[in-house]
Amino acid sequence: MSTNPAHASHAKVIDKQEMQRLISKNLFISVFSKIFHLITRLFIPPLALSFITLEEYGIWAICFILIGYLSLGAFGVSNVYIRYVAEYHANNETEKINSLVSTGIILVVIITLALLASFWFMLPLLIEEIFHISPELHSTAFVFFFGTACVFMFDLSIGTFKYILNGLQKIAEAAWVWIGCLTLETILIVIFFFTGFGIYSLFYAFVIRYLVSFVIYAVMSYKLIPGLSIGFQHFDTAYLKLFYRFGGIVQIAGILGVFLRSIDKVIASTTLDMKATALLDVGNRFPLMAITVPSAMNAVFLPAIAYMHNQNRKQEMVEVYLQGSRSMSLLTGFIMGFLTAFAPLLVIAWLGTDPQYQAAAMIMALFSLPQQLHVLTGPGTSFFNGTNEPMKALYNPLLRTILTGIGATVLFTFYEVNIINISIMVAITTIIAALLYSIYTNYIIELNQWAFVVKVLLPGLMPYFVSYCIYLAFTPWLSTAMLNRWYAATLILIGGLLYCLIMPIVIYWGIYDSSERQMMRNKITKLITKISKRNTFG
Repeated sequence: MSTNPAHASHAKVIDKQEMQRLISKNLFISVFSKIFHLITRLFIPPLALSFITLEEYGIWAICFILIGYLSLGAFGVSNVYIRYVAEYHANNETEKINSLVSTGIILVVIITLALLASFWFMLPLLIEEIFHISPELHSTAFVFFFGTACVFMFDLSIGTFKYILNGLQKIAEAAWVWIGCLTLETILIVIFFFTGFGIYSLFYAFVIRYLVSFVIYAVMSYKLIPGLSIGFQHFDTAYLKLFYRFGGIVQIAGILGVFLRSIDKVIASTTLDMKATALLDVGNRFPLMAITVPSAMNAVFLPAIAYMHNQNRKQEMVEVYLQGSRSMSLLTGFIMGFLTAFAPLLVIAWLGTDPQYQAAAMIMALFSLPQQLHVLTGPGTSFFNGTNEPMKALYNPLLRTILTGIGATVLFTFYEVNIINISIMVAITTIIAALLYSIYTNYIIELNQWAFVVKVLLPGLMPYFVSYCIYLAFTPWLSTAMLNRWYAATLILIGGLLYCLIMPIVIYWGIYDSSERQMMRNKITKLITKISKRNTFG
């Protein structure tokens, strides 16, 4: 089962210029789609909390922790699809794609059915003994937990077509579908809430979104690969080793990643209550949603690096890693800097002045910088996975797990267990782990550590300074804003506009080098030219 391009005389070749264009296109639409997701998700918690209780919303938040753990049995499979579809498609080896995908689907279906059967019998224990949900909400919790699990497991097993599209580097096309389905889900949530479906509004819209996206992704995949065929006749045990070798290692990393992403809510839901879990969810909602914007870049890097690795273009791969990390740091810092400084006003404008929401502002500020540093580990992980060295990428979640275990031990031994202390513990361990993993990655790929600090880390911190300066300038009006939701929203709007005007100037003159400034001028000139032509012919 050769994967060397030399074995395919008709292999497609994407040169450096075309690869840069493709990466740029995919990065732009991926980032845009995540920003769109961020915008559409902002108003759902306040909308939901105006129709349902905080405890009901806490149940909905727990759903995604549970399905995250249930998906552990098939986590590594998606990365196998993306990496090897990219390689096989580069060599025009459609039959290998058929065998890879068919074998993967059959494997994951077996795993997911076993997991769902076990989950069914565990639900009463989870609902009554682990999460201590109120008796009147037991049936709702059962439907939500098992229903969302079924949808998610269906997507992991049968809904592999989106991973095929990523492997084909048709990321931009897939992103437009995702944007359309998110829009549909958002509209349905609003309609369902106002027509009296209550908490089930979120569930019904979630199900419809996944079903519609599945159909569209499938149609696109079959059109892009004319010879695509999925079925039992293509099952090949020879491909299983890709799933238990490459996929198995990525699987372990995924298991640890899901655990670490939800550790704060797990501690809160098992030692405190559903209200604490809901506050943690709304508090870190902005940082977690914000990192989906830059982390979308990783989906672009993986197939691109796998393609270049297949052609021994190492220097280009290192350039993609460094430039990608720099762009990711600037973008994440731009978002997180504003979130950190304006967290108190954001929570008031978003959720209201109810005292029970005040802790969410501190949680938001605590999680912003750690999440920014953590997302910067993504290019390194994509690099290792793309070069078929997933064991090196495993060091990051292993390190975080060890540090989190130490942090949790210190928390339970010496401090009071509350949502603020839980957040502080997770924040500190995340920062340390991210920095150590970045140092390790740079060492392995032979990138100068100081160059990484200067070109990646420091530029990402500049937005925090600018944002805090603007926030401090609003000091005379802050006391009034803390008591008035609309006054707070007004200050956020003014502060945001100032921030968006100042930061591009700081980035252009204070962060960009001469080549980056020239590239930016070229892009602006090109954009102006296009607009002028359209106006002329219009």
